Amino acid sequence: MTAAVILTEISETKTLSKNEKSAVVSLISELQPYFKEIIVVSDHPAVYLPYVKDTVRILTPFYKGMDPLSSLHAALSLAISDDVWILHEAFPFPGINTFKEIKTLKENSNSQCAVYDKKNPNLLYSILDKRVLHVLDEAINTNSNRIADFFNHIDCTYFPLQKKKSLQT
Repeated sequence: MTAAVILTEISETKTLSKNEKSAVVSLISELQPYFKEIIVVSDHPAVYLPYVKDTVRILTPFYKGMDPLSSLHAALSLAISDDVWILHEAFPFPGINTFKEIKTLKENSNSQCAVYDKKNPNLLYSILDKRVLHVLDEAINTNSNRIADFFNHIDCTYFPLQKKKSLQT
């Protein structure tokens, strides 16, 4: 089973009105038919509490100032699922077919992670499993917050760059 994880960057001062549907709330609606576990990682969870159902868990990062690795650490540490698919509120939902492609690639390679673009790896749309937690712990405890360093220390399978470009259209 895979959890869908939504990373956020909302400020404390931004509030949502009852009629406003935030990107996170819209994304949750799209994900619910496909994922039993949906996690929102936010520094300001109170902003989302009135707008999400009980089936969505809202987590805060354990380590402040170490994002996005800290957010990933919180999601992987507390997820019931062995894998997490990383999404972000500021980027469009790539569709469930993209998830299925990445998941198949990860499973076929038996790697810890499936991600786009080997030259410039990014957490967005990647699927990671709990086997990377020790690398995350080490990166956070040594204050190495560089995502490229993190990817260099785990077993990754990469999609070609043109896949990443097609997601942006």
